[in-house]
Amino acid sequence: MISSLMVTLLLVSITGYGCPPPQIAKPQVPEFRGITHQWGEVTAETAEIITTITVYNPNPFILPVKSVQTELFMAGIKLAQGKTEELEMKTKGEFPLNISTIIQVEKIPEMWVEHLRQGEVSEMRLEAGVVFDLIIMEFTLPVPPLKRTFKTDLLGNLEGILKQAEAIEIAPFGENVPFKMVIGAINANWGEVTTERTELRLATQVYNDSDFLVTVSGALVEATLNEIPLGDGRLAKEYELPANSETEVEIILALDNGMLVELFMPRIDNGGKSIFSMKASFVLELPPEIAEVVGKKSVEVLAYEVSEEFDTGFLRGMLGGI
Repeated sequence: MISSLMVTLLLVSITGYGCPPPQIAKPQVPEFRGITHQWGEVTAETAEIITTITVYNPNPFILPVKSVQTELFMAGIKLAQGKTEELEMKTKGEFPLNISTIIQVEKIPEMWVEHLRQGEVSEMRLEAGVVFDLIIMEFTLPVPPLKRTFKTDLLGNLEGILKQAEAIEIAPFGENVPFKMVIGAINANWGEVTTERTELRLATQVYNDSDFLVTVSGALVEATLNEIPLGDGRLAKEYELPANSETEVEIILALDNGMLVELFMPRIDNGGKSIFSMKASFVLELPPEIAEVVGKKSVEVLAYEVSEEFDTGFLRGMLGGI
């Protein structure tokens, strides 16, 4: 009898019989307090964006963070993503969540094509999300995306540089041979764009200041950015230049989209500037009267040569000038 009573009292003390069950505090939802972005490490192959999301934990206990992730889109193309896992937030306070997003350069040519098709004006969007483990459920904290208009003017920059090439008078055989030409200013326009190449069409007015028909049969073109070859150049077609008249002659420079990566990376050297250089020559088929005098059937003449520094690192401005 006594032993039965003792067992009953022991069970009552363990189960809390006659007392209300203990209350478990319901986890409160974390609060978004702010977000910042800045450039991290920049190399020839990658560019790092460091995003800091500040979150307030209103709970009196440590809050597990399951993951933090970011995605970067430009001109509708996903350029990069980042993710961190297994973080913890301290009790009742603000906590910075840092995440590194690495831009891979192999995605830039694809983005450039879409950006160019949109007239060099497109949208940059950096999205972020924080997933919390609230024990009884998972909660994704909405984080406002960073959106900016991404605008470049590569065509305007190149055309401005090329227009510095002044009109030149060419007399390849001296004043005693009646063979002269005047090469005028250059106008630039985009041509065909593919995933591999971007055409830059360069037109110039050529005045044949002689009494003979002259044929432009070819062109030799060298174009570099920071001494890196940009692509191949060629004459759009063969041109006949009537005597004492002006004709538009067009060169097509096929830019390798892979080489254009140099334009976008936020260069940390040289103040974010790059040097564009270009040299173009025409191959002229000489009229028989001139060929007989000079002893050759064709001649290569310099059409224009330019080299100029201009602002690049186009991605640099997408974080608000950082």
